Amino acid sequence: MGPLAAVGIEFLVNPQDEGRALAALPLAMSVVYLPAIWASVSATPRRRAVLRGVVVVSIAMVFVSLPFLGATLAVVLVPATALLAIAGRLMFGR
Repeated sequence: MGPLAAVGIEFLVNPQDEGRALAALPLAMSVVYLPAIWASVSATPRRRAVLRGVVVVSIAMVFVSLPFLGATLAVVLVPATALLAIAGRLMFGR
């Protein structure tokens, strides 16, 4: 949620030539990570399922945005996606 929310807030506070409407895209994309934050903070029996679902959506966002934004968004989302995959035991799981 961090980098996308930071970019969206930056566009809201200091709008470029495109205006404040450009802030809607990164802010909407950062909302995807709220269920993962909730599942990590609270004790829920569906924690792994929620984390895996957010990983899938995060990977889908990368592939959908590649034609429009190039590799920029992929580089921004790789750390968050990797951490979610590790937490959801998609990687290095038992």
